[in-house]
Amino acid sequence: MSTMKALQYNRPTKTLTLREIPIPKIVREDDVLVKVAFSGICGTDLHAIKGNYPTAEHDVTLGHEFCGIVMEVGSDVKNVKVGSEVTVDPYRGCFKCRHCAGGNPQFCIYEGPRNALGFFRDGGWAEYCLAPAQQVHRIPPEINLSLELACLVETLSTIQHGCDRIGIIPHDARVLIIGAGIIGILYACIFHLHGHRQCMISEPSAERRERINVLELGYQTMTPDETRAIMTEAMKDLEHDGLDYVIDCSGYAPAVEEAFQWLRKGGHLCFFGVAPPTSKISISPNQMFHKELTILGTLTNPFCYPKATALTAALGKRYLDFEKLAIETFELSDYEKALSKLASGTDWGHLQPREIVNERDQPRIRRPDI
Repeated sequence: MSTMKALQYNRPTKTLTLREIPIPKIVREDDVLVKVAFSGICGTDLHAIKGNYPTAEHDVTLGHEFCGIVMEVGSDVKNVKVGSEVTVDPYRGCFKCRHCAGGNPQFCIYEGPRNALGFFRDGGWAEYCLAPAQQVHRIPPEINLSLELACLVETLSTIQHGCDRIGIIPHDARVLIIGAGIIGILYACIFHLHGHRQCMISEPSAERRERINVLELGYQTMTPDETRAIMTEAMKDLEHDGLDYVIDCSGYAPAVEEAFQWLRKGGHLCFFGVAPPTSKISISPNQMFHKELTILGTLTNPFCYPKATALTAALGKRYLDFEKLAIETFELSDYEKALSKLASGTDWGHLQPREIVNERDQPRIRRPDI
């Protein structure tokens, strides 16, 4: 077979088309041809399709969260071989600019998101994808991670970077997660995996709160009004009842501004949710000073793929149960249904290329909530 199915986006016309195109060929010494097993959909893809997120001006295959099996490699490739099960990092740095040289490729001046697979270069919404070897990561057989779950590595790599930024959280810390979309759920799962038990989740959607509850983490899930009532009472004795960590996974500025007041001395506020560029919050410099508060942001996933791969395996079916998380699987030809469900805000899923590697390796499109 010399052709493959690929779901391509044209930015000038804002159209998405399933096409039959040639299978990409190895051209460079560091090229790796991956047969896609599972490929995720996320809210960023919806923004891209609407023209609200930067993509190539020419036809490009979307899909930046994917895994698969190596089919062919260039002459200089040493980190993977034909038959390796792999995940693919959509981002890379130029390793020449000041940010890359300083260990921060997420700020790369020349590449980074500007050259990402699935946005500016052909990505994983296809049967095959050609990727540079530095972006292809072997799944170690000893960690026993299926390709089905490996599709979640890209998402978990961004959360891993957030965890790296936050640092080690003491087990007696009180944590509030704002927002129970897929990112909030995964943060909750990671905290539980690491033994944290004093965690609360604030989420307006009853359906999303129930998703937390069915995972049986033992965490308190609340509406924003319930959270406000509890924390208003806590402010009477903030040093005993306040929060040590607030993790925002909502991007909703008013909620973050309110939660800032609930931090006790030495507290941390982490921005993970993407707020609109025009959003503003007001905070007290006096509180920053007297409480020695830490505010931090987290962008993409620099140097996180190996750690995130091991983290995904550690979470395993106990936390990443697709039925409990309401993940659905779609064939590539059913992309309209998959995208429609994501746009409606219900559940998440995966796109599945027609050609599968074997019965176990059912390719998917993952669709987190927006």
